[in-house]
Amino acid sequence: MLQEQIYFYIRENTISVAIAAGSVVLFFLLLIAIQVSRMRREVHKICKKIRQYFDVVLSEDVPDAVPEEKETAKEGPIPVYRTSEELKKQQEAQKTAEDAKLLMDVISEVF
Repeated sequence: MLQEQIYFYIRENTISVAIAAGSVVLFFLLLIAIQVSRMRREVHKICKKIRQYFDVVLSEDVPDAVPEEKETAKEGPIPVYRTSEELKKQQEAQKTAEDAKLLMDVISEVF
């Protein structure tokens, strides 16, 4: 009995059923558009952080003469037992640690 009434209502009121179905489809399309724009924004943020990380990593190849002078001025005179090679190794280790920290920050934000 209830099914017959539903079928009768659908046959008699095709325009209102079409409007209801169209509004449901538009609602789903709106939800999809909102999710896609949100995902695009998040991906853009993540890509920006990854680019920043690669800029830091790839800029290691460029020698920085000015910061080395500042670091030696802060430390004072270089002790006899520390050579320039040891200082370079120490600075490389510090840069590696900073790069690793930046990489971990990017990875933690991505996942």
